[in-house]
Amino acid sequence: MMLTEQLLTAFWLRPETALWRAIDIHAMRNFKFAGRSLDLGCGDGTFSFIRAGGKLNKDFDVFQHVGKLDQFFANVDVFDAYYEEKHISNPVLKRSDYEISVGFDQKQTLLSKASRLGLYQELIIGDANSKLPFNSSSFDTVFSNIIYWLDHPDFAFSEIYRVLDKNGKAGFMLPNTTLQNYTLSSFFCDKKSRKFIDMLALLDRGRVSENIKHAKPQGEWFNLLKAAGLNVVHHSNHLVEPIIRIWDVGLRPLFPLLIRMTNSMDEKEKNFVKEEWVELFGKIIEPILELELQCADKTNAAFHFIVVEK
Repeated sequence: MMLTEQLLTAFWLRPETALWRAIDIHAMRNFKFAGRSLDLGCGDGTFSFIRAGGKLNKDFDVFQHVGKLDQFFANVDVFDAYYEEKHISNPVLKRSDYEISVGFDQKQTLLSKASRLGLYQELIIGDANSKLPFNSSSFDTVFSNIIYWLDHPDFAFSEIYRVLDKNGKAGFMLPNTTLQNYTLSSFFCDKKSRKFIDMLALLDRGRVSENIKHAKPQGEWFNLLKAAGLNVVHHSNHLVEPIIRIWDVGLRPLFPLLIRMTNSMDEKEKNFVKEEWVELFGKIIEPILELELQCADKTNAAFHFIVVEK
């Protein structure tokens, strides 16, 4: 319960995200950051911080810095915002159990948020579509959950091979082709009327059509990794179909309204509502999480977790 409570504390207005992140953490439970380490596409650092055993104050969440809510349904990244005056004095209740040497991301707003958590020794801005600004053989461990957002995964894998030291390991979250099949967009794909098209545009917001540029079966990902010189030492699947069905909508369409409503509350009332909210969704998420963890056959689950070695 402690893990889901921490994730719900951070992602409380999007509990489906907390559920997804809890499953991610379980999937990579045996992956360790060793030696000099790189979090490639670290974002605001919240996920990696919680995975590293860090604990957040109850008045912290990832929604304190959002902007352009009026453009939410135009697929604008509302999290690409940062307001110095909105910082709480100390978001960290307990420091993470370890540090990561470098956090790398293309958005300074996200790196500014990550800097508050004390997880990364160094934060570097850059585009992972380009050559990475690191010397060859300079990392012992790399983790990335953004490869499928990039233009050319084969190039990204070759760059990761380059920056990994001999016997270094890298872990990747990578979509399976089944992900698309489990979404409402797939379910309603034969519906051509304007009302269905408009509905799916509201629900999807370009996630499947734009953000997830690459989804492949196990063999195709393996071939790309092998071509880059990376040897697969672990593979597992996670996020079974019912979980994707829940995540695919969740509270996403309500997000701008929820932000406006919570922003209209005074801090005391907001914290009271949040406490009850986290408790309620904890009771909902825990059994759903058990459904995922107890599923014996995850062959067709929506994501791969792959660990490779140089």
